[in-house]
Amino acid sequence: MTFLAVLFLIAISVWFVPALERARLPLLGAMVLVVGTVFGPAFFAIQGPMQISIDRVLFVILCLVAFFSLRGSTVRIPYLVTTDWIVAAYVIWVAVSALRGEPPHGTSPLGTWIFYVLMPAMMYGVVRLAKLRDLDLCRLETAFIGIGIYLAVTAVLESRGFYAFVFPRFIADPKQWEFLGRGRGPLLNPSANGIVLTLALVAAAVRWLRADKRGRLYYALTMLVILAGVYSTLTRSVWIGAVLALAIVFWNVTPRWMKALSLAGSILLAALLVSGLKDQLLRMKRDKNLSAAEAEKSVQLRPLLAVVAWEMVKDAPVQGHGFGHYFRSAKPYYSDRNYGLPLEIARGYNQHNVLLSIAVDCGLVGMVMFVALIGHWIQASWRLSLATTSVPQRHMGLVVVGAIAGYLVGGMFQDVTIMPMINMYLFFLGGLVTSLHQSIEEPSLRRCNASQHSERELALV
Repeated sequence: MTFLAVLFLIAISVWFVPALERARLPLLGAMVLVVGTVFGPAFFAIQGPMQISIDRVLFVILCLVAFFSLRGSTVRIPYLVTTDWIVAAYVIWVAVSALRGEPPHGTSPLGTWIFYVLMPAMMYGVVRLAKLRDLDLCRLETAFIGIGIYLAVTAVLESRGFYAFVFPRFIADPKQWEFLGRGRGPLLNPSANGIVLTLALVAAAVRWLRADKRGRLYYALTMLVILAGVYSTLTRSVWIGAVLALAIVFWNVTPRWMKALSLAGSILLAALLVSGLKDQLLRMKRDKNLSAAEAEKSVQLRPLLAVVAWEMVKDAPVQGHGFGHYFRSAKPYYSDRNYGLPLEIARGYNQHNVLLSIAVDCGLVGMVMFVALIGHWIQASWRLSLATTSVPQRHMGLVVVGAIAGYLVGGMFQDVTIMPMINMYLFFLGGLVTSLHQSIEEPSLRRCNASQHSERELALV
């Protein structure tokens, strides 16, 4: 495994060194995302007080490049906007929450905060420093599509049992039994894999929009490959998120009559699926080591977790029970008999909803900040997609809003904030769209300030 890691580092140096010399922070950030997805700690890691992996070393290099490039022409110190302050406040609030009370046995809350909150926020900050060019955006789309094709092919091979062709080999390791038999990918989680596939799908869709006839054929085939990977995750939330993301992309560019027809058709199709295939969807056998009855049980588990979360939020509504302290704090609530429900079944499971998870751990304050952050990014993305700016910028707005849709749908059924790399993708995209939106807002703001200044001078005269 060490030998493979060395070979991989040599291979990526061909791309990494030129990007390092030119300090193209978005491209370096995308490289960290791709490496972290495929060659994360499950592939190679040095154990110690803090786990060291290939992607984390590259992330440190990325931060150093950003710091030493502050005097160069490829970066800039942006004006701080509301989203920047929310990111900073959220990071601090979660850190304080992680330090509350005695540390639980096992995973350190502070370590979880570093890898799943602080590092994504630092990725956001690095992207905010970058001067984004249209060429950078096109290359990012290419990177997203490339990782999506790899993940899709790997997911199909996994779901079909062709483990001999799966790389890296740890993906097919039967010792990692959870989700085995589904398209879980190198992240070892079909929901996380599906969120990245959804990002790749919308990137391919926007490329299809601006391609010529031959290019449209190529990107149509690419979308079919990625959709095959989406299906191979055998995860209902991933399917819904991917369809919703595609609908958002094409909703932006289709005529009004087609929007109405598509909406009516989608509602009708959803009603038919729910009424005719409800039992099959609930009892669908997915994991190799999970029966159909156990699959149905996983669906029934969510209301029990929601009840536990509700009771916990009522007892600590503002500050929460502490980030990373869920399993210890939740123990008394499994014995609650007021609801007449077998809450004991939920013991040992994480919360299966991202908002409930944040509300339980960090209180309503943390949840409101997180919702505000997502809301700002969605608003900026949609405005960007409708702005009179360059086509790559408008399309990046569509990519981000589609990817966030996939993230949120997955988050309604899983706590996606503790899945490897997923928050890194989210905050990377958030930094992109915040900077792009600010770049189209600043000229109009300057004109407005200049106009107000002229009016004051006239008033003085």
